Amino acid sequence: MLAKQTVEQRESHDRYMEKLQDIKVRVPKEHYQTIKSYAESKGTSINKLIISLLEKEIGTEFTSIREQNRLKKDEESKQRS
Repeated sequence: MLAKQTVEQRESHDRYMEKLQDIKVRVPKEHYQTIKSYAESKGTSINKLIISLLEKEIGTEFTSIREQNRLKKDEESKQRS
């Protein structure tokens, strides 16, 4: 059984989710398993697979919110040193 989220965890999650926008992709049911299996064969999720394909097609890199936060913390740490 999972532990119940604390108020701080829920607020942190809500702030994180406010920075994201959902995009729905609809595919025929008979193709879903093929897509899922392909993503798994690459060691990734369907979401990350689609993002990487979009990055290649558009020619830009999408930095995740988590990565942006990590980079920001690293920069702040360097400035304090």
